[in-house]
Amino acid sequence: MKYQRVVVLDKPGKKDLVVDFGREGEEVEVLGLVIADQPGDYYLKILVDHKIGKTFGRVMVRGIAKNGAKIQVEGMIKIVKDANGVDDFLEMRLLLLDAKSQAVAEPKLEIEANEVKASHAATVGKIDDEELFYLQSRGIKQGEAEKLIVTGFLNQVIDKIEDPIVKSKLKAVEY
Repeated sequence: MKYQRVVVLDKPGKKDLVVDFGREGEEVEVLGLVIADQPGDYYLKILVDHKIGKTFGRVMVRGIAKNGAKIQVEGMIKIVKDANGVDDFLEMRLLLLDAKSQAVAEPKLEIEANEVKASHAATVGKIDDEELFYLQSRGIKQGEAEKLIVTGFLNQVIDKIEDPIVKSKLKAVEY
C-alpha cells in the first residue's frame, strides 16, 4: 500500500503529523511546506513511526522565512526493535529570505533494529549569491530573480504533490 501525506504550515502556530506504519509493504511519502511570511513562530513536528519491518518512507520538507518569522522543524524517524527491512529518509531544507528571520531544523533518528536503512539531511541557509548573480547577469532584476529561486526551491515539494487541487492552490501563491 502506497500513500502520500501533505502538511502545509502557512500561519504562525504548531502542526504535528504522526505517520504510523502497521503493515509490511507500506510506503509513505510525507511532503511538508512551511511558508513563514509574517512575524511569529512556526513549529512543525513530524514523527514517522515504523512499528513493523519491511516498510518504506520518505519525508521531504521545504520552508521559507521572511518578515521576522521564526521556523522550527523537528523530524523523527523511529524504528522499533525487530522492525528490520525498513528504508526511510528524512530531508529538511529551510531558506531565510531576510536577516530578521530565523530557522532551526532538527532531524532525529531513533533506531533499535539492526537491518535498516535510515538517514537524514538538514540545511538552513539563505539565497545563494552566485545563483542570484547568474540570473541577474541574464537580465533578470534582483526581486524577480529571488522569486524564481524561491519558487524553484518550494516546487521541489509542490511538484511531487499528487492531489491536483492542493498542487494548483500552492502553485498559485506568490512567494
